Amino acid sequence: MRPCLLLSFATLALTAPLAGCGTREPDASEAAPGNFVPPVTRAPSPVAGQDNRTPLSAYIGHYPQDAVGGVSFFDRTEVANALVDAVADETLRHQITGRDTVSVPIFAQGGMIAAHGCEPHDCGDHDWTVLIPRDGDRTRAAVCHHDAATMGDTSRWMTRAGTQTRPGDCPQA
Repeated sequence: MRPCLLLSFATLALTAPLAGCGTREPDASEAAPGNFVPPVTRAPSPVAGQDNRTPLSAYIGHYPQDAVGGVSFFDRTEVANALVDAVADETLRHQITGRDTVSVPIFAQGGMIAAHGCEPHDCGDHDWTVLIPRDGDRTRAAVCHHDAATMGDTSRWMTRAGTQTRPGDCPQA
């Protein structure tokens, strides 16, 4: 038993120095340049032959994650483009379109199709509403965001033209 134990230690002693072999100093050409700027977010465009045939009004009564005609509301090209145009903050866009949010069925508000959602367990203080014209015209789309911790009793309305603060919460069904 002792020779076997001795052999194990000898093997370990001989192979341990080899563990460091093959490492080298990083090559300067492999380092990321200090002036790297990530690419700009590009607006989505439909795949050739896959234009949306279902009107936006067909989403009324469905949850944003529900597929209507095979496409969920936030995956529609005109809706995704409106979000990219209006909401510069990528984190907020991901929160609005995320599947881990609380949402209500899509509803009509005037000539707009509206999708309302909120943060789980904090719906009264952190919510948003995306309003898209029935014709999908993203120049008239608007996104409302309310965060009571930072905005108090106001909400921030974002459009392609800019951002403004309005009194009150975001529209809800």
